[in-house]
Amino acid sequence: MSATLLVRGVIQLGRLSEFAKEVRAFCEYRRKCGWAVPEVLYGLSGPMNTVLMIFRYDTLSAWETECAAERSDGEYGRMAGRLPYADGSIVYELYQEQGDG
Repeated sequence: MSATLLVRGVIQLGRLSEFAKEVRAFCEYRRKCGWAVPEVLYGLSGPMNTVLMIFRYDTLSAWETECAAERSDGEYGRMAGRLPYADGSIVYELYQEQGDG
């Protein structure tokens, strides 16, 4: 069964263009590592500067494996840390599709 991770957050005021630049590098790094590359959406309504990243995985275990790899990768941590989210604004939601039966 596939899994989808939604990462929603608010970008610090005045730093949305910086986020756009940094998230491109973030996505490229994930691509080079062979990890899921998120779809990045910018909110047009609701709270100002809200962004949503959608990560899709073939299986829940693929997500778990990737999470372990991310935690042990210092460069990944530095790149993720450069994304200018407002403090305390990031929300992670993990979903799994309903299987047959």
